[in-house]
Amino acid sequence: MGTTARGRRGRGGSAAGASDGRVGGGLSSLQPWQTLTMAVLLLFLVLVLAMPLRTYAEQRAELAETRENIARMEERTRELQAEKERFSDPEYIKEQARIRLGLVEEGETPFRIVDPALGTADGEDPVGEETLPTAPWYEQLWDSVSLPPEEEKPANPARDEATSPDRLPTVPEPAPEPAP
Repeated sequence: MGTTARGRRGRGGSAAGASDGRVGGGLSSLQPWQTLTMAVLLLFLVLVLAMPLRTYAEQRAELAETRENIARMEERTRELQAEKERFSDPEYIKEQARIRLGLVEEGETPFRIVDPALGTADGEDPVGEETLPTAPWYEQLWDSVSLPPEEEKPANPARDEATSPDRLPTVPEPAPEPAP
C-alpha cells in the first residue's frame, strides 16, 4: 500500500502536486525579466516583419496597377487596329472624304443648304459688315495715342462683384482692452 500512496503524492511528496506557483498562472506568474524579454522579442519580431510586409503590400498594389495599365493599353491597341482596318477600305475613305472635307465625285452636283436663321441673332446683320470710320486717318491716329483705352466689360460681372474689396470677408479687430 505504500507504493500506491507514494504514486499519488508524486515526486515531491506533497499531496497537492507542485504548488510553487509557476505552473498555471499565465503572464502574471512570470518574473519581470522574463516579461521584459518576451516584450523585447515581440517588438523585434514586429520590426523585422513590418518592412517585408509593407514592401509586399506595395508590390502587390504596383502589380495590380501595372496589370490595369496593360489591359488598358491592349484595349487601345485593339481600337487602333480596328481603325487601321477601317481606313484600309476604299469605301470608308470615300465616305470620310465626303463627310469631313465635303468632296464630291466627278459628275455629282454639290448642294449646300444654309439656314439664314442660324447666322442672325437679335437683328444683327448676317453679313457682319464693319462700320467705316468717318474721321480722317490722322485724327484716328492721334485719338489712339492720346485717349485712354476703353475698359472692356468683364467676362463674368457677378464674379467681379463678389470679389470686390468691399464684399470680401474680413477678420474683426479685437476689442481694445479697458484701461485700469
